[in-house]
Amino acid sequence: MSSVQNVLIVGGGIAGITLGLGLRKRGIDAKIVEVNSQWAIPGLGIALLGPTLRALKTIGLIDACVQAGFGYSAIKNFNASGTLMGVVDLPPLCGRSYPASVGMLRVALHRILLEAAQAARLPIQLGRTVRAIRQRSDCAEVEFNTGAMERFDLVVGADGAYSKVRALLLGADLVPRATGQTIWRATVARPKDVDSLWQFFGLRHKAGFNPVSEPEMYVFLVQNAPTRRTTSESLAKSMRDELADFDGPMAAARDSIVNDDQVICRPAEALIMRPPWHRDRVVLIGDAAHTTPPHLASGAGIAIEDSIVLSEHLGSDVPLSDALAQFNDRRYERCRLVVENSIQLGEWEKDPKSPRADYVRLMDESMRTLAQPI
Repeated sequence: MSSVQNVLIVGGGIAGITLGLGLRKRGIDAKIVEVNSQWAIPGLGIALLGPTLRALKTIGLIDACVQAGFGYSAIKNFNASGTLMGVVDLPPLCGRSYPASVGMLRVALHRILLEAAQAARLPIQLGRTVRAIRQRSDCAEVEFNTGAMERFDLVVGADGAYSKVRALLLGADLVPRATGQTIWRATVARPKDVDSLWQFFGLRHKAGFNPVSEPEMYVFLVQNAPTRRTTSESLAKSMRDELADFDGPMAAARDSIVNDDQVICRPAEALIMRPPWHRDRVVLIGDAAHTTPPHLASGAGIAIEDSIVLSEHLGSDVPLSDALAQFNDRRYERCRLVVENSIQLGEWEKDPKSPRADYVRLMDESMRTLAQPI
């Protein structure tokens, strides 16, 4: 029997709900608290690459994701004029009956996770978070923002890049740093020929398409600037202006970005905590432990993997301290690779003189490593 019988998960995002499902599958009681009083799903779309689909398959969610999203098996690279420069085939890690990758709306993924949580009778409390955590020899005593007190065998911080649990555990000074790029995304109609992830390399910026359903895709732009320039212009017009260097398919998509509510704009940030990610009966996962820029499309993916791996070790019959140490041993190097290689890709994007061959090589090496079993 596992040494852990009841777990508090702080954060009702992708990592938190996935962990709760993994724990319930192993007979461990889990409860999720989410600080927001109603669901506010960050971001527009998401790319679930092969390793992420493989992880979701272990908890029975891959079919729902494939059905709700848009499957593809390649990345096509173009220059700024829209001339195809090369195609990267993605390996089908889940077998030939599944696509190598799936693009989907974040709200669709969250809906799938919530439906699975409801079916598993996984309790989720909105408008609730931790105020204090007191470590005891036999439990973690948690004081909530409501004033209530409860005891748990383990507390998991799955509460994002600016984690409250991390601040309680390690202090408020450890936060993600800006990488000097800004990420733009806008949802638009999908042309029929956009059948995979497309990337366009311009003189100033990188941009691309990620299809998320039959009728929709999102346009992404990696702007080589730390923050959006202060301007009275709308988000939609500002994004169109930053895409002005591109012709061909990107120009057509650019012209369909007309409403501000289509657009999300955020600075790229990065953090990789040195191990251990736990202190006694509190552990961090997902963005709370490793915040990554989107260059390898793996931020949510490694958060999902964290949840699957942690639930495996907590379901074993080893002492809690050993389970958490084993979790760290399996996760740190893989997550470090994603964060640090994403930062390096961003640095090369900021320098127009950087060798394109180095960029392609590191991207290929990273994808090959991530394809290995977790």
